[in-house]
Amino acid sequence: MKKITSRDNQWVKLAVSLKQKKYRYERHRLLAEGFRLVGDAVDNGVTDGVCLVTETVAARPEFDALRIRAERAGWDVYAVTDSVYEKIRDTRSPQGIAAVLPFFEYTLATLPPVRHEQAVLYLEGVQDPGNLGTVIRTAAAANAGAVLLSTDCVDFYNGKTVRSAMGAVFKVPVVQQVKTADLLRYCDSTGRRLIAAVPGAEKSYTQTDWTRPAVVAFGNEGAGLTADFTARCGETLTIPMKAGTESLNLAISVGIVLYKAWECAGFKE
Repeated sequence: MKKITSRDNQWVKLAVSLKQKKYRYERHRLLAEGFRLVGDAVDNGVTDGVCLVTETVAARPEFDALRIRAERAGWDVYAVTDSVYEKIRDTRSPQGIAAVLPFFEYTLATLPPVRHEQAVLYLEGVQDPGNLGTVIRTAAAANAGAVLLSTDCVDFYNGKTVRSAMGAVFKVPVVQQVKTADLLRYCDSTGRRLIAAVPGAEKSYTQTDWTRPAVVAFGNEGAGLTADFTARCGETLTIPMKAGTESLNLAISVGIVLYKAWECAGFKE
């Protein structure tokens, strides 16, 4: 295995730069940190990766199996000193392994086919990277066909988003920078209804006809969907709650609705 001992190495400098959004988009690469996340990237077919691992972690038997799979996928794998990894790390309790990965970008035009019975999730104005990652993880678990993000959502490639998604970023297509007009055209071209999840709607999510193709939209935890966006949706739904209780967080709300949609599809994958 090749070794890196200098903090001025090109791969080390690149990894460090990817902590900032500006450089992520200049280079179209992201930094993924953690054993499971790096393993998920390899096992889900991500190519052109560069793995940076401490010498301690590199000596573990379980890493040797990961290294073999990564090299077979065309990755470069480097052992780095603790001093070098200290510069690379982006977490408080690092696991000693990170990877520089290419963006996995989708647009509405390049989305893989989504089956009619799969719900598509649209998020408006979600600003917390941890929340976004958890929602993406929930969407993948509930068999959503895709996740679409409005122009004012937090960066999908933010390190906290990627880590919070726990590998789901490789399992469900995510489209960023989706304008409302483009979303409406997507719904028209794919025959999908646009459904807004809002408090106090007349219809419960259990009364929604999930046998018909749908895009279901959620806003951020603080303000929810904007009134302008909601007005452009053909339907609304709500999650009934006991009087006097606080609102559910975004990931739980998304999970309740998407799992209902999947249940109505017979939990077909």
